[in-house]
Amino acid sequence: MPGSFGRMYIIPALAEFHACHPLVSLDLRLSDEVLDVVEGAYDLIIRNAPLADSSLILRKLAADRRILVASPTYLEEYGTPSTPDDLAAHQCVSLAEVTKWKFKNGQAISVPHSFVVNDGEALRKMLEQGLGIGIKSVWNASESLKSGLLVEVLPEFPLMVDVSIWLLYPSRRIIAPKVYAMIDFLLERFQPVPPWEC
Repeated sequence: MPGSFGRMYIIPALAEFHACHPLVSLDLRLSDEVLDVVEGAYDLIIRNAPLADSSLILRKLAADRRILVASPTYLEEYGTPSTPDDLAAHQCVSLAEVTKWKFKNGQAISVPHSFVVNDGEALRKMLEQGLGIGIKSVWNASESLKSGLLVEVLPEFPLMVDVSIWLLYPSRRIIAPKVYAMIDFLLERFQPVPPWEC
């Protein structure tokens, strides 16, 4: 599972899972790399990008809603953009693979990347420190938004992002009951409304 997602939402739930299923042993791997489910002999993978491999079962765990955010100190110093076009005059922090920010109104903005980073957790910290405006998953930024370290920018211009958090596992013919126990446990925790949307 992705490192920050595991630390924020899965590890805090493990005591409850263990209380319900004390005989199940867990071997957790936290990694932001895309892992091969079959070759790695993993029972279950949580990731926020689907696989094209049709031999795997995909179950949607939750939507991965993304928004533009910045710290109040950054906005005080540089001003708050009113439209996506205004982003050209701002410092922007972006993940390494992102070259354009796309909006549901059809705009695709090539933003000036003042900072580029390859880690979502680092990106959030940079935004909290006032280094610019960036895109964050609501699940990752929810505590920062609640505490006021980050605020949403351009909420009236939602991003065109169709990403979800997925459970991936091998064919139902070979899945163990312990894996079903974990899948049911996770679905109960994250559906119909994930904890970061509450």
